[in-house]
Amino acid sequence: MDTLPHHLLDEILFRIDHRSLAMIQCTNRSLQSHISKNPNFASEYFSRVRSSLLYIAFNGSPLLCYHLYGDSRSPRTVEALTECHILGYCSGLLLLFLNKNLCVANPLTKKFRFLNHSRSKFFPWVTTLRRGRQQVIGFSVDQIDRTTNSLKIVIINEVRNSNETTYEFEINVGYSWKLSETTLTCCTSNLDDRMKKPVYMKGGLHWLRNDGSIVAFNPETEKARLISIRFPKELCSKTLFTAADNNLILISATEEVFYVYAVENILTDPKWVVLKQIRNGVLDEKMLYSWYSEAYDGKCLVLREILKKDHYKQVLHGYDLRANKWEVIGSIPGWYTSALDFYQFTPSLSSVIGLDAKEEEEILACDHKKISSINSIIRMLDGISS
Repeated sequence: MDTLPHHLLDEILFRIDHRSLAMIQCTNRSLQSHISKNPNFASEYFSRVRSSLLYIAFNGSPLLCYHLYGDSRSPRTVEALTECHILGYCSGLLLLFLNKNLCVANPLTKKFRFLNHSRSKFFPWVTTLRRGRQQVIGFSVDQIDRTTNSLKIVIINEVRNSNETTYEFEINVGYSWKLSETTLTCCTSNLDDRMKKPVYMKGGLHWLRNDGSIVAFNPETEKARLISIRFPKELCSKTLFTAADNNLILISATEEVFYVYAVENILTDPKWVVLKQIRNGVLDEKMLYSWYSEAYDGKCLVLREILKKDHYKQVLHGYDLRANKWEVIGSIPGWYTSALDFYQFTPSLSSVIGLDAKEEEEILACDHKKISSINSIIRMLDGISS
């Protein structure tokens, strides 16, 4: 192996699952150096990994499920020991709310960290929301160098009156919270109810509003701005706001076609332009009760179909943009509610600072449930790559 040209060595390693790749690094110093110290290897490796679909009831649940794309068998399900909410996902990390505790976890590296939210001004208000928790919380992870990641949590607070709306931002900085000095005041409009969570792209968090405009906030510089843009005139009711290929994406779907829009000239004269059209060829009109656009990452589009003539069975369809074809991803367990929140989960080596010894002792002494719940979730997602 040591004598192979680097490009051939990469092509071999790119075909190995995550667990085997980690084991290989323990057997050979040359390979360990090539994998861990080559700044381009990790980004190229994970760019080739197909995402998996992780979902949970929108209002939280002790049950989580995931589907591995290309595997139409029943989904893997895990039952945590306490009710779980997924408040955000970014760069392979999950932001979880378990038994009144806030936690960031990386299922691939098996590292996690609890965050103290007792001194947050807005978080107590967030926990009282029955719906919309994910809508007001932004989660961002930026790689500073090979071993360091900047992790930020941002809560947006919307203050409305008859003429204008003001946005305030609270940021988690390490183990503390602070109100940003930045506020944004603009014409009156609410955060769009169709947007279940903000979209993270290129170091910024983006909240979609009912009038089509977008609130953008950079957690590092704490600068906020309003992207004045209007919805496309032909926008359909079946919509999805997301990010893919370094673009803000808006999916507008009919029973015939999915229109994929991207924001063009975002800094000067922003407007929505059609990137592609995907034929919607999977709906069974005779059996159909309802359907939803659930996820899009530039590689796969996910559609959820609920069938009325089959005890409201829920079927997941995925469109592979590289193969230009639809495939059945799998079915959702019958006991799952129709209000689900979906995440296209791609594993990452992004690090999470571990618990210090004192805090770890305190947590293990007072609450075994949340540690066990996190470990259950990590074990469920650990086998995604294989």
